[in-house]
Amino acid sequence: MKRVCLGKITSAHGIKGLVKILPFGEDPKLIEELSPVFTGESSSDQISITMKNSAGNKYWLAAVDGVSERDGAEALRGTEIWVLRDALPKIKGENTFYHTDLIGLKVMEDDKQIGKIVGVQNYGAGDLLEIRAQGSTFLMPFNNEHCPEINVKDGFVRTVNAANYMDLT
Repeated sequence: MKRVCLGKITSAHGIKGLVKILPFGEDPKLIEELSPVFTGESSSDQISITMKNSAGNKYWLAAVDGVSERDGAEALRGTEIWVLRDALPKIKGENTFYHTDLIGLKVMEDDKQIGKIVGVQNYGAGDLLEIRAQGSTFLMPFNNEHCPEINVKDGFVRTVNAANYMDLT
């Protein structure tokens, strides 16, 4: 079954075994709601997490069942938090997608396949599609102007002006 990474434990916090988590989704509470979570994409190891509170703009503090001191929390540094894709809530909004569902879609322009989505990045100014075309990758804004049609069911994204972002040299 396909898994999705919801976050990563970045460090220990304090002396009572709390960890600092960098969530990768819009709703950090999903990590707790879907707990126990897997500790790797294919690992059978699981941990149960209780989210505590936000720790700044990007991080959350959390407790991990069975971890009550700093050394145990430090041992979890770098642990990724994975859940089964089918466990994620159904998306209600139109034009709203899980990044994992976009990866692998064909990129179509002028009725020709120009590449495939290999990742979705966000460096702070909005989502960018990472597209592999002609042996190299390029980033393109993921918005209605550049991607007027997204059809996950049929496996494609229709783009406009992708050539403006491709390195054609």
